[in-house]
This record gives sequence, structure tokens and C-alpha cells, in this order.
Amino acid sequence: MMAQSVVETCEICNQALGIDYCEECEQLFCNNCKLMHLRMKISRNHTFNDVDHQEVKLNLCDQHNLGYILYCEKCNSLACKTCIIENHKGHELEDISVAKISELQVEVSEKLESYSKEIQEGHRNALLVKGQMENLEKDCIKAKEEIKICGDTIKVYVDEIVDSYTTLVLQKEQNQKQKTKAYIDAVAKLDENVNKLKRMHRKIPDKRSGVALLKSLQNFQKENNNFDLAIPVVPTLGQIFEIQHEYPVTLFQRTMDLFNHYNLDCGSESK
Repeated sequence: MMAQSVVETCEICNQALGIDYCEECEQLFCNNCKLMHLRMKISRNHTFNDVDHQEVKLNLCDQHNLGYILYCEKCNSLACKTCIIENHKGHELEDISVAKISELQVEVSEKLESYSKEIQEGHRNALLVKGQMENLEKDCIKAKEEIKICGDTIKVYVDEIVDSYTTLVLQKEQNQKQKTKAYIDAVAKLDENVNKLKRMHRKIPDKRSGVALLKSLQNFQKENNNFDLAIPVVPTLGQIFEIQHEYPVTLFQRTMDLFNHYNLDCGSESK
């Protein structure tokens, strides 16, 4: 666990609070030691920054608030004197040299160059994809127009077929109604004729003499021959059509098949 930053004392007198950081010496100074340091001829031009300055913080250990003094090759990290004791025992440590800084700068530059190449490749691919997308948009507009035309045409055909079949059904219905009415009227006419014969038969006296009775029966037969007593043939109405039930999903699929010449495969989707 990373330790909390601590308030560091002056690295010169080890007594007062270190509030200024010498860029050249890479040490913390209290105010008095700072003034003495600047009076010395060798360090009079040294640059100081407040410990809270961003540049100063980069030179101080995040854990111990001490200046970095060595570099650990194994951990690939900078180390202050406390870090060396606590975290880098037995590790190979080296000075923070210009050569090491240059080496890291080369690594960073190479990575940046690699990133730049990848970004350039990404830009080229982006332009390519953008062009493909523009073409796809044009194709989609054309496809939507064609699909609408196809759908409208199918609707017209369906309406025509519905009207045609409806007309056929109405004609069939009318013909069957006429057959049915003709049969019913024929049966009614037959019933009427039979009733007339029954009434005529009742008028023949039962007690007439043989000659009179025979004459009456002959007249009855003559009248009987004048009536149409044929039994009408029962008409065969049949069926309008044979109903074949289909599941809605089947009808839907058959409708979808009308559009199966459109290729809507846009390739594999990637996130």
C-alpha cells in the first residue's frame, strides 16, 4: 500500500521545514538554508521552486516526499533514499544519468512514432470506411425505393386478386341461389298439383253406379295426366372452394419470399 506523503524537513539542517526545492542540487531547503545557499558563490544562481510547484512534485517521491536519487532497473522506477531501504533491497540501482534519460526518451519517441503510424493507418481506414458508408447509404436509398415499389405492386396485385375472387364467389353464390329457388319452387308447384288432385278425387262419389264411377275415374286420370307431377331433381350445390388453413407464420414466410432477391447481408457486425 502506498504510504501517505509526509512533511519533509530541510535536507541541509535537518531541523526546519523544507519549503523550497533547489533544481540544481535536487534538495529541499528551509528558508534560512536557502538564503545561505544563495549567498555562496558556487550556488548563487541556483533556481528554487516552492515544494507545491508542479515541477517540484515531479522530482519528489509520491510516498515519502523526498527527492529521487537512484533508478531501479528491475522495477523500472525512480527511488528516493527511503524507497531504496523499503522497496529495493538487493536490486541493482544506478544513477539517474543523462544516458538513462536519453534511453527512456528514445523508447518514448519510438512508441510515439509507432502510435503515429497506427493512427495514420487508422485515418486511412477511416477514409475507406467513410467512402464505403457513403456508397452503402446510396445503395440503401435505392433499395428502399425498390422495396416500396415492389410492395406497392404486390398490394395492387393482391387487391386485383381479391376483387377477382370476390366477384367469382358472388357469381357462384348467385347461381346456387337460383338453383335452390328453382328447386324449392318446383317442390311447391308439385305440392300444389297434388293437392288439386286430392280435391278432385274427394269429389268422386263413393256410391255411384258402376258406369258413373268408371266415368268419374276416367276423367280423374285424364286430369291427372294434365298435371306435371315429376319429382324435381335435388340440385348439387357443391362448395365454393376447399379451405386450406395455414399458420400465419407460413403466410408471412411466403410473403417474405417475394422479397428474397434483395441481399441485406451487410457483413459481420463488429463492436
